Amino acid sequence: MSIFVRPIVSVIVPTYRDWGSLEKCLRGLARQDYPSDCVEVLVVNNAPQESAPLGIILQNYVRLIGETAPGSYAARNCGIAEAEGEVLAFLDADCVAEPVWLKTALACMGTHGADLVAGHITLFYQDNKLTPAECYEKAFAFRQAKNVEQGVAVTANLIVRREVFEAVGNFDEGMMSGGDFEWTRRATAAGYRLTYCPAAVVRHPARSTLASLAQKARRVSAGSMVLHDESGALQGSGRVMGNFGNDLRELLKRSDMSWRERSWAFGVLVYLKGIKLHQRLAMRFGTRKARELPR
Repeated sequence: MSIFVRPIVSVIVPTYRDWGSLEKCLRGLARQDYPSDCVEVLVVNNAPQESAPLGIILQNYVRLIGETAPGSYAARNCGIAEAEGEVLAFLDADCVAEPVWLKTALACMGTHGADLVAGHITLFYQDNKLTPAECYEKAFAFRQAKNVEQGVAVTANLIVRREVFEAVGNFDEGMMSGGDFEWTRRATAAGYRLTYCPAAVVRHPARSTLASLAQKARRVSAGSMVLHDESGALQGSGRVMGNFGNDLRELLKRSDMSWRERSWAFGVLVYLKGIKLHQRLAMRFGTRKARELPR
Protein backbone atom coordinates (compact mmCIF):
# COMPACT_ATOMS: atom_id res chain seq x y z
CA MET A 1 0.00 0.00 0.00
CA SER A 2 1.35 3.42 -0.94
CA ILE A 3 1.56 6.13 1.71
CA PHE A 4 0.06 9.49 0.82
CA VAL A 5 2.60 12.11 1.87
CA ARG A 6 1.25 15.55 2.70
CA PRO A 7 2.12 17.89 -0.16
CA ILE A 8 2.78 21.60 0.00
CA VAL A 9 -0.50 23.21 -1.04
CA SER A 10 -1.00 26.63 -2.62
CA VAL A 11 -4.55 27.95 -2.22
CA ILE A 12 -5.31 30.53 -4.93
CA VAL A 13 -8.14 33.01 -4.31
CA PRO A 14 -8.90 35.71 -6.92
CA THR A 15 -10.77 38.74 -5.63
CA TYR A 16 -12.30 41.81 -7.24
CA ARG A 17 -13.54 44.59 -4.96
CA ASP A 18 -15.12 42.19 -2.49
CA TRP A 19 -13.03 42.54 0.64
CA GLY A 20 -15.88 41.66 3.01
CA SER A 21 -16.36 38.23 1.44
CA LEU A 22 -12.61 37.70 1.22
CA GLU A 23 -12.22 38.25 4.96
CA LYS A 24 -14.75 35.46 5.64
CA CYS A 25 -12.95 33.24 3.15
CA LEU A 26 -9.62 33.78 4.91
CA ARG A 27 -11.17 32.99 8.29
CA GLY A 28 -12.35 29.66 6.87
CA LEU A 29 -8.85 28.90 5.58
CA ALA A 30 -7.37 29.77 8.97
CA ARG A 31 -9.56 27.06 10.54
CA GLN A 32 -8.35 24.25 8.28
CA ASP A 33 -7.51 20.93 9.93
CA TYR A 34 -4.25 20.80 7.99
CA PRO A 35 -0.74 21.86 9.04
CA SER A 36 -0.36 25.58 8.38
CA ASP A 37 3.33 25.10 7.55
CA CYS A 38 2.25 22.96 4.56
CA VAL A 39 -0.04 25.65 3.13
CA GLU A 40 0.35 29.01 1.46
CA VAL A 41 -2.59 31.22 0.47
CA LEU A 42 -2.26 33.52 -2.53
CA VAL A 43 -4.89 36.25 -2.72
CA VAL A 44 -4.83 37.78 -6.20
CA ASN A 45 -6.28 41.28 -6.26
CA ASN A 46 -7.76 41.86 -9.72
CA ALA A 47 -8.16 45.57 -8.96
CA PRO A 48 -4.61 46.23 -7.73
CA GLN A 49 -5.06 49.99 -7.89
CA GLU A 50 -7.23 49.57 -4.79
CA SER A 51 -5.42 48.67 -1.59
CA ALA A 52 -6.81 46.14 0.86
CA PRO A 53 -8.71 47.70 3.78
CA LEU A 54 -6.80 48.00 7.02
CA GLY A 55 -9.31 45.65 8.65
CA ILE A 56 -8.13 42.72 6.53
CA ILE A 57 -5.74 40.72 8.68
CA LEU A 58 -3.41 38.51 6.66
CA GLN A 59 -1.81 35.53 8.37
CA ASN A 60 1.90 34.97 7.80
CA TYR A 61 1.12 32.23 5.24
CA VAL A 62 -1.10 34.59 3.17
CA ARG A 63 0.36 36.66 0.33
CA LEU A 64 -1.52 39.47 -1.41
CA ILE A 65 -0.47 39.96 -5.03
CA GLY A 66 -1.94 42.04 -7.86
CA GLU A 67 -3.00 41.30 -11.44
CA THR A 68 -3.96 44.15 -13.78
CA ALA A 69 -5.29 42.00 -16.65
CA PRO A 70 -9.09 41.79 -16.25
CA GLY A 71 -10.84 38.56 -15.37
CA SER A 72 -10.68 35.86 -12.73
CA TYR A 73 -8.77 33.48 -15.02
CA ALA A 74 -5.99 36.01 -15.51
CA ALA A 75 -5.91 36.35 -11.72
CA ARG A 76 -5.74 32.59 -11.25
CA ASN A 77 -2.92 32.33 -13.78
CA CYS A 78 -1.06 35.00 -11.83
CA GLY A 79 -1.50 32.91 -8.70
CA ILE A 80 -0.26 29.78 -10.47
CA ALA A 81 2.89 31.61 -11.57
CA GLU A 82 3.58 32.71 -7.98
CA ALA A 83 2.61 29.45 -6.27
CA GLU A 84 5.24 27.24 -4.69
CA GLY A 85 3.01 24.24 -3.93
CA GLU A 86 2.96 20.89 -5.70
CA VAL A 87 -0.82 20.92 -5.34
CA LEU A 88 -2.91 23.97 -6.30
CA ALA A 89 -6.29 24.53 -4.67
CA PHE A 90 -8.78 27.06 -6.07
CA LEU A 91 -11.51 28.91 -4.16
CA ASP A 92 -13.69 31.87 -5.00
CA ALA A 93 -13.37 34.84 -2.65
CA ASP A 94 -16.99 34.46 -1.51
CA CYS A 95 -16.54 30.78 -0.57
CA VAL A 96 -16.00 29.61 3.01
CA ALA A 97 -14.25 26.25 3.29
CA GLU A 98 -15.32 23.77 5.96
CA PRO A 99 -12.48 22.94 8.41
CA VAL A 100 -11.76 19.53 6.85
CA TRP A 101 -11.93 20.82 3.24
CA LEU A 102 -8.22 20.57 2.38
CA LYS A 103 -7.56 17.44 4.42
CA THR A 104 -10.50 15.60 2.86
CA ALA A 105 -9.79 16.72 -0.71
CA LEU A 106 -6.15 15.65 -0.51
CA ALA A 107 -7.06 12.31 1.05
CA CYS A 108 -9.54 11.80 -1.80
CA MET A 109 -6.82 12.66 -4.30
CA GLY A 110 -4.53 10.02 -2.81
CA THR A 111 -7.17 7.32 -2.36
CA HIS A 112 -8.52 7.60 -5.92
CA GLY A 113 -5.22 8.32 -7.61
CA ALA A 114 -6.78 11.50 -8.97
CA ASP A 115 -5.04 14.41 -10.62
CA LEU A 116 -7.97 16.77 -10.10
CA VAL A 117 -10.52 16.80 -7.27
CA ALA A 118 -13.80 18.70 -7.49
CA GLY A 119 -15.36 19.27 -4.10
CA HIS A 120 -18.97 19.88 -3.13
CA ILE A 121 -20.39 23.42 -3.03
CA THR A 122 -23.28 24.02 -0.67
CA LEU A 123 -25.37 27.19 -0.70
CA PHE A 124 -26.41 29.38 2.20
CA TYR A 125 -29.23 31.91 2.14
CA GLN A 126 -30.12 35.28 3.63
CA ASP A 127 -33.33 34.03 5.28
CA ASN A 128 -35.45 30.91 5.71
CA LYS A 129 -37.96 32.20 3.13
CA LEU A 130 -36.02 32.18 -0.12
CA THR A 131 -36.25 34.92 -2.72
CA PRO A 132 -37.16 33.88 -6.30
CA ALA A 133 -33.48 34.14 -7.24
CA GLU A 134 -32.46 31.95 -4.30
CA CYS A 135 -35.09 29.36 -5.31
CA TYR A 136 -33.45 29.18 -8.72
CA GLU A 137 -30.00 28.89 -7.16
CA LYS A 138 -31.17 26.11 -4.86
CA ALA A 139 -32.44 24.16 -7.86
CA PHE A 140 -29.67 24.71 -10.39
CA ALA A 141 -26.48 26.25 -8.98
CA PHE A 142 -23.15 24.40 -8.75
CA ARG A 143 -24.10 20.92 -9.96
CA GLN A 144 -20.57 19.72 -9.36
CA ALA A 145 -21.29 15.97 -9.33
CA LYS A 146 -22.99 16.17 -12.74
CA ASN A 147 -20.17 18.38 -14.02
CA VAL A 148 -17.60 15.75 -13.10
CA GLU A 149 -19.57 13.08 -14.97
CA GLN A 150 -19.02 15.22 -18.07
CA GLY A 151 -15.31 15.70 -17.37
CA VAL A 152 -15.52 19.31 -16.16
CA ALA A 153 -15.65 21.23 -12.86
CA VAL A 154 -15.92 24.77 -11.51
CA THR A 155 -13.04 26.56 -9.81
CA ALA A 156 -15.11 27.52 -6.76
CA ASN A 157 -13.83 24.24 -5.29
CA LEU A 158 -11.09 22.57 -7.31
CA ILE A 159 -7.81 20.94 -6.25
CA VAL A 160 -5.21 20.08 -8.92
CA ARG A 161 -1.72 18.59 -9.06
CA ARG A 162 0.68 21.22 -10.41
CA GLU A 163 1.96 18.83 -13.06
CA VAL A 164 -1.41 19.03 -14.83
CA PHE A 165 -0.96 22.75 -15.48
CA GLU A 166 2.61 22.12 -16.60
CA ALA A 167 1.31 19.60 -19.15
CA VAL A 168 -1.85 21.25 -20.52
CA GLY A 169 -1.17 24.94 -19.87
CA ASN A 170 -3.02 27.58 -17.87
CA PHE A 171 -6.55 28.99 -17.99
CA ASP A 172 -7.67 30.87 -21.10
CA GLU A 173 -7.48 34.51 -19.99
CA GLY A 174 -9.62 35.64 -22.91
CA MET A 175 -12.70 34.07 -21.32
CA MET A 176 -14.67 36.06 -18.78
CA SER A 177 -16.76 32.97 -17.93
CA GLY A 178 -16.54 29.26 -18.63
CA GLY A 179 -12.77 29.16 -18.42
CA ASP A 180 -12.96 26.54 -15.67
CA PHE A 181 -15.02 24.21 -17.89
CA GLU A 182 -12.68 24.85 -20.83
CA TRP A 183 -9.56 24.09 -18.76
CA THR A 184 -10.88 21.01 -16.93
CA ARG A 185 -12.19 19.59 -20.21
CA ARG A 186 -8.73 20.14 -21.70
CA ALA A 187 -7.14 18.33 -18.74
CA THR A 188 -9.49 15.33 -18.76
CA ALA A 189 -9.22 15.06 -22.54
CA ALA A 190 -5.46 14.76 -22.07
CA GLY A 191 -6.03 11.74 -19.83
CA TYR A 192 -5.80 13.30 -16.36
CA ARG A 193 -8.20 11.85 -13.81
CA LEU A 194 -10.93 14.05 -12.30
CA THR A 195 -12.91 12.78 -9.31
CA TYR A 196 -15.77 14.21 -7.26
CA CYS A 197 -15.30 14.43 -3.49
CA PRO A 198 -18.64 15.20 -1.77
CA ALA A 199 -17.00 15.46 1.67
CA ALA A 200 -14.67 18.31 0.60
CA VAL A 201 -17.19 21.09 1.19
CA VAL A 202 -17.15 24.84 0.72
CA ARG A 203 -20.10 27.13 1.42
CA HIS A 204 -21.16 29.71 -1.15
CA PRO A 205 -23.80 32.47 -0.79
CA ALA A 206 -26.77 32.05 -3.10
CA ARG A 207 -27.43 34.99 -5.41
CA SER A 208 -30.50 36.67 -3.98
CA THR A 209 -31.56 39.09 -6.74
CA LEU A 210 -32.71 38.67 -10.33
CA ALA A 211 -30.27 41.39 -11.38
CA SER A 212 -27.27 39.39 -10.12
CA LEU A 213 -28.54 36.25 -11.86
CA ALA A 214 -29.10 38.15 -15.12
CA GLN A 215 -25.58 39.56 -14.96
CA LYS A 216 -24.18 36.07 -14.47
CA ALA A 217 -26.36 34.68 -17.29
CA ARG A 218 -24.98 37.26 -19.74
CA ARG A 219 -21.41 36.45 -18.70
CA VAL A 220 -21.96 32.68 -18.86
CA SER A 221 -23.67 32.95 -22.24
CA ALA A 222 -20.73 34.88 -23.68
CA GLY A 223 -18.29 32.35 -22.23
CA SER A 224 -20.30 29.45 -23.65
CA MET A 225 -20.06 30.92 -27.14
CA VAL A 226 -16.28 30.76 -26.88
CA LEU A 227 -16.22 27.37 -25.13
CA HIS A 228 -18.34 25.68 -27.83
CA ASP A 229 -16.93 27.70 -30.73
CA GLU A 230 -20.40 28.79 -31.81
CA SER A 231 -20.43 30.02 -35.37
CA GLY A 232 -24.10 30.92 -35.68
CA ALA A 233 -26.88 32.38 -33.58
CA LEU A 234 -29.17 29.36 -34.09
CA GLN A 235 -26.46 26.98 -32.94
CA GLY A 236 -26.16 28.75 -29.60
CA SER A 237 -29.91 29.18 -29.24
CA GLY A 238 -30.38 25.45 -29.70
CA ARG A 239 -27.89 24.76 -26.93
CA VAL A 240 -29.66 27.11 -24.52
CA MET A 241 -33.11 25.64 -25.16
CA GLY A 242 -31.87 22.06 -25.51
CA ASN A 243 -31.29 21.82 -21.75
CA PHE A 244 -34.75 23.11 -20.86
CA GLY A 245 -36.44 19.71 -20.71
CA ASN A 246 -33.74 18.20 -18.51
CA ASP A 247 -33.83 21.19 -16.18
CA LEU A 248 -37.60 20.90 -15.83
CA ARG A 249 -37.46 17.18 -15.12
CA GLU A 250 -34.79 17.70 -12.47
CA LEU A 251 -36.83 20.45 -10.88
CA LEU A 252 -39.95 18.29 -10.61
CA LYS A 253 -37.92 15.59 -8.82
CA ARG A 254 -36.63 17.94 -6.11
CA SER A 255 -38.31 16.60 -2.98
CA ASP A 256 -36.19 18.98 -0.88
CA MET A 257 -37.96 22.00 -2.40
CA SER A 258 -41.48 23.21 -1.67
CA TRP A 259 -43.91 23.82 -4.54
CA ARG A 260 -43.50 27.54 -3.96
CA GLU A 261 -39.73 27.21 -4.37
CA ARG A 262 -40.06 25.04 -7.46
CA SER A 263 -42.55 27.42 -9.04
CA TRP A 264 -40.27 30.41 -8.53
CA ALA A 265 -37.30 28.42 -9.77
CA PHE A 266 -39.20 27.54 -12.97
CA GLY A 267 -40.21 31.17 -13.55
CA VAL A 268 -36.66 32.41 -13.09
CA LEU A 269 -35.37 29.59 -15.33
CA VAL A 270 -37.59 30.81 -18.18
CA TYR A 271 -36.51 34.42 -17.57
CA LEU A 272 -32.81 33.53 -17.67
CA LYS A 273 -33.22 31.44 -20.82
CA GLY A 274 -34.52 34.63 -22.44
CA ILE A 275 -31.56 36.60 -21.10
CA LYS A 276 -29.10 34.05 -22.51
CA LEU A 277 -30.78 34.03 -25.94
CA HIS A 278 -30.74 37.83 -26.07
CA GLN A 279 -27.08 37.91 -25.05
CA ARG A 280 -26.10 35.50 -27.80
CA LEU A 281 -27.89 37.58 -30.40
CA ALA A 282 -26.30 40.76 -29.06
CA MET A 283 -22.83 39.21 -29.18
CA ARG A 284 -23.39 37.74 -32.63
CA PHE A 285 -24.87 40.77 -34.36
CA GLY A 286 -23.86 43.68 -32.13
CA THR A 287 -20.53 45.28 -31.30
CA ARG A 288 -20.29 44.27 -27.64
CA LYS A 289 -17.30 42.10 -26.75
CA ALA A 290 -16.99 39.53 -24.00
CA ARG A 291 -14.51 41.67 -22.05
CA GLU A 292 -17.05 44.49 -21.88
CA LEU A 293 -19.43 42.35 -19.84
CA PRO A 294 -19.90 43.11 -16.13
CA ARG A 295 -17.82 40.89 -13.87
